[in-house]
Amino acid sequence: MSRLSDRDLYEMGKVWGLMKYYHPAVSQGKADWDAVLLQSLKDESKYAAGKMMNQWMSTADQGKFNEVVKKDHHCDSITLRNFNISWIKKLRKISPESKARLLKIAAQPKNVGSFYSNLVANSNRFSSANEKVYDTFTAEIKMLELFRIWNAIEYFYPYKYLLDHQWDDVLKKYIPIFRNIKNKRDYQSAIMLLSAELQDTHTRLENTYQYNVLGEMSSPFVFQIVDNKVLITGIKNEAKMKKAGLEVGDLITKINGKTVLKNINEKSKYFAYSNESVRIRQAYSYLFSGGKEVVTVEGIKKDGKVFKTTVERIKRVFDEEWDMNGIPNYHLTYKGKTYHYLTYNEKESRLNPSVQIEDKVYFEFSSLRVPEIPALMETYKNAKGLVFDLRSYNDNGSLIKIFDYLMNKPEHFGIMTQADFTQPGKFCFVDNIIDERYKFAGKINPNSYKGQVVVLINEYTQSAEELWAMIFKKVPGVIFIGSQTAGADGNETSIKLTDGNRMIFSGLGIYYPDGGETQRIGIKPDIIIRPTVESIRNEEDLLLLKAFEVIDQKK
Repeated sequence: MSRLSDRDLYEMGKVWGLMKYYHPAVSQGKADWDAVLLQSLKDESKYAAGKMMNQWMSTADQGKFNEVVKKDHHCDSITLRNFNISWIKKLRKISPESKARLLKIAAQPKNVGSFYSNLVANSNRFSSANEKVYDTFTAEIKMLELFRIWNAIEYFYPYKYLLDHQWDDVLKKYIPIFRNIKNKRDYQSAIMLLSAELQDTHTRLENTYQYNVLGEMSSPFVFQIVDNKVLITGIKNEAKMKKAGLEVGDLITKINGKTVLKNINEKSKYFAYSNESVRIRQAYSYLFSGGKEVVTVEGIKKDGKVFKTTVERIKRVFDEEWDMNGIPNYHLTYKGKTYHYLTYNEKESRLNPSVQIEDKVYFEFSSLRVPEIPALMETYKNAKGLVFDLRSYNDNGSLIKIFDYLMNKPEHFGIMTQADFTQPGKFCFVDNIIDERYKFAGKINPNSYKGQVVVLINEYTQSAEELWAMIFKKVPGVIFIGSQTAGADGNETSIKLTDGNRMIFSGLGIYYPDGGETQRIGIKPDIIIRPTVESIRNEEDLLLLKAFEVIDQKK
């Protein structure tokens, strides 16, 4: 690709993607569009970029295709905020005839297929199942990779319009990066950096590359980040901890001579996050990553003494790294008594879904099951307050039944956008989120719960839990306590990479009934409460304590 300029490749990437998803023959899978691009890149010494793109058009137009009957997607409206084809008129290299042809197939789509985009009958979700996988590593395949990923996001990422940067600029930025890929690590680094550009907490790689890019060694301890410092909260390797003189409760302020925040700033560029709260949250997965066996840390002991020590790292094991710090096994100190509200039910292999403390009830929402809701709500109907904890995860849509008891009338809680696969880049507004049966939460119920409802949220409240939070917003008088949620709403979908891995991203747009976003914004609390160094050291849940105090203040 030495003769092709970055500008040539930019135009080729845009044209190739538009034809892939819009041209009748190509979009129906009648032409091997990967092979067309790869051959062009191999033959770049023979032909100019414009001639290659003109040939693409000629080849595609000679292909056969089927007549497609356009289906009714039951859209309430179509949004064009992710769709812009003005760039076609600015193309420098292709012929006027090819330019006119591109404009026509994009502006007047007809017989658009879904070979590369949506293979599942009656599904509104993007599918890349037909994308090819390659076992070779060449410059041409890596440029194909960039074009494949970039165009999938260009046409099927519902939140593209919310990015802090123009998606076109991302293509321009990454063409030289992908051109300069020399080895597997370069490739994996480029993919991680590109995925981070989506600014979507859902975005990740199915099979992570981060060990190769950032190092396969990590800390011998479990930790939480508080006030931009690292607080050791558990032990993974007792011998290495003892050798370094570290204990649970120690506060680390510097790693290899740099502040914790500076380390986060340097490494977070490899990870997608919707907002700042998640950027800090995700630091758990990489903050102590490295290829070297030792790391130097500085900090403060529980007794106030400063320390500096060398720590031997341990090898990372991906499936064993998550330590459930979203809801640590904290206790509640309330009115001079200690309560252990997270109790495990061995018989049912789950946390107990509720516990009553005086005239208040705590619900561990992720453990709640639909059949038990009527009996629980009958038992607690006279409680002064109900606290629902959304800091863990439950995506069972049938739990919407809980709102039959919390609301006195049905409430329309949200709408969504889904891709229009007959017009890629355009999105269809639908006036429900889960499905038509669950358009409304709650029912006519004059005997609905009359006490105070409180919801606990933080940066671990993500995706389905944010949807639950949206619905709880409809409960009369509800109060949210905690911190900003993850800002990643909608289903997870993926684009298949050339090596068979998958890049996952949000595939549906989720909104309040008035069109307001939760993506990137998340749910913001009415009362901001975050754990402190002392509360974590003492294993105390400040959010639940504040919830009980708020309920006590109600007359």
